[in-house]
Amino acid sequence: MTLSPIRSRSRSASLPRPFLFWSGLAMTTAGVLLHLPAYFAMRTMDRRMAGMAMGASPPMNMGSSPTMNMGSSPTMVTGMILLTVGLVISVAGLIERRPTAPVTDRYQLLPPSQDRLSPAHARLIAALSLAMIIDIMKPATLAFILPGMRSDYHISVATSATLPVVALTGTVFGSLLWGYLGDRIGRRATILMSSIIFVATTVCAVMPTFTWNLVMCFLMGAAAGGLLPVSYALMAESIPTKHRSFVMVLQAGLATVLAYFMTSGLAALLIPHFGWRIMWFTHLPFAVLILVLHHWIPESPRFLLQHGRTAEALEVAERFGMRLAPADTPGTDSPTRPSQAAGLKASRAGVLASLFERGTAAKTVIVGLYALSWGAINWGFMTFLPSLLKSDSHLGVTSNTLLFYSSLIAIPGTGLVAVFYARWSSRKTMALFGALSALALGVLAVIGLSGSQGLTIVVMGVLITGTSGVIAMLSPYTAEVYPTRVRSAGSGFAAACSKAGGVFGPPLLALLLAHHPGVSAIALVCAAPMAVATVLIGLRGQETGGQDLDHLDADPDQARPEELVLH
Repeated sequence: MTLSPIRSRSRSASLPRPFLFWSGLAMTTAGVLLHLPAYFAMRTMDRRMAGMAMGASPPMNMGSSPTMNMGSSPTMVTGMILLTVGLVISVAGLIERRPTAPVTDRYQLLPPSQDRLSPAHARLIAALSLAMIIDIMKPATLAFILPGMRSDYHISVATSATLPVVALTGTVFGSLLWGYLGDRIGRRATILMSSIIFVATTVCAVMPTFTWNLVMCFLMGAAAGGLLPVSYALMAESIPTKHRSFVMVLQAGLATVLAYFMTSGLAALLIPHFGWRIMWFTHLPFAVLILVLHHWIPESPRFLLQHGRTAEALEVAERFGMRLAPADTPGTDSPTRPSQAAGLKASRAGVLASLFERGTAAKTVIVGLYALSWGAINWGFMTFLPSLLKSDSHLGVTSNTLLFYSSLIAIPGTGLVAVFYARWSSRKTMALFGALSALALGVLAVIGLSGSQGLTIVVMGVLITGTSGVIAMLSPYTAEVYPTRVRSAGSGFAAACSKAGGVFGPPLLALLLAHHPGVSAIALVCAAPMAVATVLIGLRGQETGGQDLDHLDADPDQARPEELVLH
């Protein structure tokens, strides 16, 4: 039998402390808006704010230096105080009281009687897609603002290159921290926390020094690095099994495309008229919109059960068409269920430490290596490729043109990723696109860039197809393969590994290029780990396609061998 509905007021899609949350958000937003007068007042200076002291008024005339003729103005200082205090208050409004002991041995989630997407699922997908788009827009914006930033702050190309490195370092930190928090305080709370930080860090637009931009970009990167993996964890635990894989992989691909489309479009429209700083302000309304639509993002029913919040779990289950029943209900055909002992063990050992325990360590090693390999290729190899192509003039076309043609070839291939992943096999599709990436790099290592123009375009098209497929599947697969108790932390670990390639890859490959010029050496170095990761995921990876999360959540000591490949 299923449980009868509990009609008490549910907090699954409300806020633990709404007064604190909305008051803090209002203070944070007001603090950001108080920075706008100084920004618009600098229009006569071509909006150059470098060197302007915090809390200073704009210069009296265009011929003045930004640090001259500045009377005392409290607006920016007041704004910084407001947004800092507001940020703390609004985050406090998201934190639930200490959860009760796990009760997953007494209740279990049953799949919906009709395996279809409901209006509640559509709202969740829409809200999280918007969050993912804003999340991806953050790093994408860096490419468009760096030229104006170098001119404004009078810094070299080498100095400006530290900004993306700091931002990527922030994403590594944020992926690990947010992944941990997602399993401790909830998926929903951490997603909204990222959005609040997005609101606060839009003041990056008026930072008077490059150092302050680095600080803000680190915080922004931390929020961005944590939002994606936690969002996919929530999606995996809320979408029906039949549609889960297809929706998540398609969402990953479309969010990336739309984010770059919106970023490039806003840059083309706004930067010529308002300068590079306006790009950060454009993120403010989108981040606020996510927070306004917070009721579209209920907490994961599996997380709620894991932490003893049964009434809320029942409300969310009803909304999504799922059912909640006593664990000993006959005829439910549930082969395994998360054990209370396993949850308590995770609490004692620590969430991150649990990633390397028996039953999860193999998964962690495989997805970590797969993610790190992609990061080395995307942030390392692809960074140097335009320069290497430009130096090889025999191809007869510019590097931008060649990469454009290669990208056109890759579009149909990446469009098939969602279909293969959902309809064929998640594990085999991961291995296929990893193999395509390693194969393309291997060909480049052998022939270099000395082949014909057509051959080079095809090989590059295969490489872009492979790497685009890898990253489109990485977050959805990781969210599916880990059990509920560490799903967020596991997703965060994989995301951190993918970003770590951007921190360590470029300097290591630059050192290699200094001793071995040309594409062959760096292609071989990047191909090797991807080849190893592909073999591991092909032989030892866990199949997730078409499987209910109860099978994937199975305790390794109770699961049947054929259900748990990574034992």
